[in-house]
Amino acid sequence: MKFNISLNHFVILAFLGCLLSCQSQKDVENGFRVSGKITGGSGEISLQRHDGNAVMMHTLALEADGSYSFELPNAEKAAYLLQHNVSLYPFVYTGVEKNMTLNAVADNPIKGDYSVEGSEGSALLQSYFKKYNTKTITKKDFEDMVATTDHPYVQSFMTSRCLQYGAQTEAVHVKSLSNLRSANPQSKLAQFYDTNLRKSREQAARKLANKNNGGPLNIGEAVPNITLPNPAGEIMKLSDLKGKVVLVDFWASWCGPCRRYGNPKLVKLYKKYDKSKFAIMNVALERGASNAKWVSAIEKDGLVWPYQVVDKNREFSPLYGASRIPRIYIIDKEGKLASINPQGAELEKTIEELMKA
Repeated sequence: MKFNISLNHFVILAFLGCLLSCQSQKDVENGFRVSGKITGGSGEISLQRHDGNAVMMHTLALEADGSYSFELPNAEKAAYLLQHNVSLYPFVYTGVEKNMTLNAVADNPIKGDYSVEGSEGSALLQSYFKKYNTKTITKKDFEDMVATTDHPYVQSFMTSRCLQYGAQTEAVHVKSLSNLRSANPQSKLAQFYDTNLRKSREQAARKLANKNNGGPLNIGEAVPNITLPNPAGEIMKLSDLKGKVVLVDFWASWCGPCRRYGNPKLVKLYKKYDKSKFAIMNVALERGASNAKWVSAIEKDGLVWPYQVVDKNREFSPLYGASRIPRIYIIDKEGKLASINPQGAELEKTIEELMKA
């Protein structure tokens, strides 16, 4: 009898052990399990999602032998990272992976040197990430990477995080972002990535502006048509002055050099030249809601010509590259840019030659 009880206990315990083991391997609902060992590791390990900036999902303490296990139900399709100390171990979840194993050696000096199983995309990402960290990756690697729509989360992680932005890499970034959006229109990374691309383009435009003597405009091309309110709130248009040589001046009531040097020069030019052939448009970069200081400056400085407008929202100053004031632009009779910020004798010579044309 005693033997039978012991046997029954054994059977029950074996059954419970099997049941518990099966339950522990149950798939995570609409998500994944990533587990493994950081050999020689201690302390905490974190799970993050790559949305451009890392989003912390979970943190836990490594077991005594360096093992860990994360479960993330209802996971978003994206690239993820495990972080232990300063080491990063990226992998991807595409909605297919259920159980992934990621093993590494703690604080390995060879960054990106880890193993991952249970995910084809993650293994591919690991190989690219190691090449990036060992400085063996090339521009062609990135171009080949995004050539197909396969593995969009691998592509977008590597390109958004590891590929410099600029004109030479623009096509790679655009293709990578397109692949990501096609695979997952709701991707949180897509908006961040798009913003970074736009900032890169704006930075390139600013560099070009500096190269072009401080403005994103090209000599001989039509200028943006300034349409802004005058002190009475009426919209004044630069295009209404077509047929005349126009001096467009960016200034402000708070700008000392504008008031001391720029405005007296404009008054002199306005008095000197034929009003049927020459006009001035002042564009004020004012601050605050009130127009009082602006209107007062117009009166005190004797700016008697009618084309006085204000650009409070900085709508046109960036288009002209007027990051510093005073800044003047000479527009010919056809509305094309003739000169940027000419000074002294050059200014008057430019105006006179254009009026004769």
